[in-house]
This record gives sequence, structure tokens and C-alpha cells, in this order.
Amino acid sequence: MEKKLAIIDIGSNTIRLAIYLHKEENVLKEVENIKVSARLQNYLNYEQILTSEGLRILKDTLKVFKEIVSLHNGTLIKVVATAAIRQAKNKEEIKKSIREEIGLSVEILSGEKEAYYGFLGIINSTWIQDGITIDIGGGSTEITKFINRKMVHSHSYPFGALTLKQQFIKDKVPTSDEMSNLSAFLQSKFLECDWLKNCRLPIVGIGGSARNLGKIDQAIKSYPINSIHQYEMNLKDILTVKEKLTSLSFSELQNVEGLSKERADIIIPAIEVFLTIYQVVNAPFFQFSQKGIREGILFDEIRNDIVNEHNNQHLLEKNLRQLAIEYEIDLEKRYAVMNTVKMFLDSIRKTRIFEVNENDIQDLRCASFIYNVGEFIERDSASRHTFYILSTSNINGVSHRDRIKIALLASYHSKATFKQNIQPFKEWFTKQDRQKLRVLGAILKFSFILNSTKRQIVQDIRFIEGKDHIQLEFYCNKSWQLEQQEAEKQIKHLENALGKKINLDFKLLS
Repeated sequence: MEKKLAIIDIGSNTIRLAIYLHKEENVLKEVENIKVSARLQNYLNYEQILTSEGLRILKDTLKVFKEIVSLHNGTLIKVVATAAIRQAKNKEEIKKSIREEIGLSVEILSGEKEAYYGFLGIINSTWIQDGITIDIGGGSTEITKFINRKMVHSHSYPFGALTLKQQFIKDKVPTSDEMSNLSAFLQSKFLECDWLKNCRLPIVGIGGSARNLGKIDQAIKSYPINSIHQYEMNLKDILTVKEKLTSLSFSELQNVEGLSKERADIIIPAIEVFLTIYQVVNAPFFQFSQKGIREGILFDEIRNDIVNEHNNQHLLEKNLRQLAIEYEIDLEKRYAVMNTVKMFLDSIRKTRIFEVNENDIQDLRCASFIYNVGEFIERDSASRHTFYILSTSNINGVSHRDRIKIALLASYHSKATFKQNIQPFKEWFTKQDRQKLRVLGAILKFSFILNSTKRQIVQDIRFIEGKDHIQLEFYCNKSWQLEQQEAEKQIKHLENALGKKINLDFKLLS
């Protein structure tokens, strides 16, 4: 049964409402995401009391959000508040006022709880086994360390992009001295955590400032995917973005591609946070996650079992299976195709007519879940729609390169369409990689042809290599007239990929 679940996140910089459609097999799809740039941190006075103006903005926003949830017929499962309200001395009065006037109960997250939810969102949406997470908000910064996908350390710092701007930068853009002072401060704070020093683990960043950093880097590089989830940067990339931004006037900064205007005044101190922790950790790379606190809350509320799922491959396959459900794919047929693919690859490995490894088998298994998913939109252009859907979707548990690999396999139709789809990403793959993907794509397509009637008649497949051809034998438990007819129409794609003539031979299993 479908239902809509809503979370309101009262941050120091923004207040955000996210509504998710909760479907079968715990499929979660975000259907609404609205934010208000309230900057509540700026409404904490010198006594750390949220002013009446700040409270008015907060309550006005919550009233509108509550109305939107009602229009969606959604269930509001949590309203959470982070640093700005956590630091406010009048937080109990704030909670009471909101409860009495609006009818909402606000949970003020501790720094440790905020860090945990961020970790939970990341661990269930990325492929990294061991790493560091960082979430810089307006008024606080949360970090965690995880090993084998289990959190082993966490810490919450009482500073964020807004408070660092207020403390270290007088005007809208920083001077070199101000940047030096900020850097020294951050380094001293991060070095206080012994478990961060030179641990050489990848860093995963969440939150608006992290996303903006990644989007700026993508704009600089003319990156071919419009997606920030699981995008990666190295130290040189971060330094390049910093150098670019610190050389601009504020008016120029506001027009930087990839940077939200509302973050123009706080992006430089935020980047300094990411740069400093990168250097302290001596990280191999910095990755971005679209999933964070809100998703962590959802996982905690409705998917408690997922915390124990430490196998990244299981995470990827589960995500692809959920994508298949969303696009109304016949999963029973997909499992039959996987079985046929396995028979193909087992025979190929025995005869050694083509080099196949365990990664290739896993790639084809994943691609089988969502092969030709574009049929949901239009059958005649299924390949084109399939590649677009998969190359632009946030597929959890897989790098951008592997996402494109799966998209190329799942959309394989012919040599021409393959060349068209891979063109923007050609430099990501060697010539040998591209050749292998063509063969694997052709095998996947042919496996679907053999299962066109859904009868699962093929019980064994054998390749016999001749001097100038390949004998391909199919051992069946039922009549094969329809399957043979379709196979003969499509065998040319496999012939072109392997570069050899293929003779088909259907036999009755003895």
C-alpha cells in the first residue's frame, strides 16, 4: 500500500520540507522538496536567544509546510531542529509556542544524533565501505568515521558556514589574512580528533554547501552527467575551485555557474572546511551524497533492518530492483533472463572465446534488472529512454563510471546506439573496455530474446568455436520455434560484437 511520509528539517540556514512516496518493498521516492532560506542562525542575538522576528519566520514557514503536507494527504513523521534551535537558550519556549499555535512537536537533535542520521543517510546510498562523513550546516558541523559501514566515531562542532563567516570574515568576500586565520582555526579544531589525523579514508560530504562545491567543479569541467550524488573530487579540484572563487568580487561570485546565490556569501568558508578536513585526513578523494539527515531519519523510522546490510553489492541490487518496481518491470522475467545470462557466461568461460570475469557477471546481473526500462515511456525508443533514465538517475551504491556502464548494458540495442550513447563518456573507458561492453550488451539483449515467451525453455547453452565461425547450441525442454525465429533475427548483433559468424542450433534436452 502506498503512502506519503513527510519530514521537516529546521536547519540553521534553511528550513526544508521533504515528502516521500513509500511503496512496496520499501521503495522510497522523493515527490516534494521545498526549502526556505530562513537563516535562523542570524536571528540568535548576543545572548543566544532566538528573536521574535526569527520565531515569526519559523512559525510562518511551518504553517505553510503543514498545509502542503495536508494537501498531499501525507503523514508527518518528524519535525527536527538542528544547531540554531539547539543553541538557543529559549528553545523550550520555541517548542511550546510551535506546539500550541501550529500543533507540531519539534524534536531538537543533539549534535551526536544529527551526525548519526547523516551517517545513516550516506551509508544507505553510497558504495564506500570505510570513510569519513562531514555535514556543514549554518551553525554546526558534524563528522563521523565508519569502518565496514559501521559508525565508530562521531563529533559535532559548534560552528558552521554562517557562524564562520560571522566570526572570521567582515565583508562579503574574505581577505587573504582572514582566510589564513580561518584555516588555522579549522586545522586546530579538526586535529583535536585523533581518529581523523592521517587516517587516509575517503570523505563523503552532505548538505547544500557540499552540493554547491561539487556543482561548481562539474561546471568548470563541463561534466557530462547532471548529477551530484556520488560525484568525486580530489585535492587539486578543491584547490582549483577555491582559487577561482577567492579571485572574484561578490557580484561575480553570485553569478558563478553551479553556485546558489543564497550561498554566495558563505561558500568560501564552507569550502575551507572541506579543504582543511581533506588535508588533515589525507583523503584519497572527496565524494558527495544527495542523501543525508532526512533520509537517515526515514531509514531509522521504517527500515531499521537496513543498518545491518553491510554488503554494498546488495545495496546496489536492491536499489536497481526498486527502480524496476517503480517502472513496473516484470521482475519474474528478469530473474529468468539472469539465469540465461549465467548460462551464456559459463559457456564462454569454459571455451575461452572471450575473456569474462566476476565483475562482468555482476554488471550483467545488475543491468538485467532494468534492461530496456525505457519501454515504460515509449516502446519504439526504449533504448534511448533507457540510457537517459539510468545515466541521469541517482543509483545508490555505484560510482558514476559504473552507473554509465550499467546504463550502456541495459540500453544496448545495436552498435550504432551504443556508439551514440557512449560518445560523451568515451574517455572514461579504454578501447578494450568498450569492446567488452559491446559483447556483454549483445549477450544481455540476446538473453532477453530467448526469454521472449517467458517459458524458460533454454536449459543449457554451449559455445563451440570453429575456424571461422562459432557453433551456438541451445538445449531446450520444450518446442523452440518461436524462440528460434526471434533468435535468428537478432543474432547479427552478437556476431558483430564478437566479430565471427554464429550458427544457431536448437536441440531437445535428452
